[in-house]
Amino acid sequence: MRTRYAASILVAALVGVSATGCAFITPQATTSIGQVTDGVDGSVSPDLKIRNATLISDDKTSASLIVSLVNTGDEDHQVVVQYEDSTGRSVDAVALVGARSTLTVGGSTDQRLVFENVDLTVGQLFPIFFQYGSQTGTKLLVPVLSSDWEQFDGLEPTATPTPTPTATAVPLPAPTSTSTPAPEATVTPTPAP
Repeated sequence: MRTRYAASILVAALVGVSATGCAFITPQATTSIGQVTDGVDGSVSPDLKIRNATLISDDKTSASLIVSLVNTGDEDHQVVVQYEDSTGRSVDAVALVGARSTLTVGGSTDQRLVFENVDLTVGQLFPIFFQYGSQTGTKLLVPVLSSDWEQFDGLEPTATPTPTPTATAVPLPAPTSTSTPAPEATVTPTPAP
């Protein structure tokens, strides 16, 4: 009877431990938080890190890149940021990151990197390639977000104002004794204020 009682307790203990998933030797997932940003991170080399890369777009044809490029090395790096436009053509932009410094593009800074002529959907992951010097480089799938979120309001690309044509009245010459047709009014485009 004692043996049966001890075996029952042992079986109950084994079932309890296996059902609860004993975490005695398993590390907790919450002890190491990997990333708490809206964008993605990456690295081109041990010297150059890419932090929180995000695209902000409202019109689906252009987007502002928000990214921090962290250079921990002793030399300046000329970073090439490359993407494909909607026609499949590769477009390069260059950013100079000083030695032991961080360059933030987009955000509340004056430096903007606007991707033009792209085909975007909010929520998609857009491929961007980062490279410098003879380093291989890295491709990141960067999330496309809209400025509907409060923290991104005002960070979307703004359209460049285009001049609107305005009609300009041209005075007609005074009538003369000969009958010649009067010149027609012409439209002269002038930039809007």
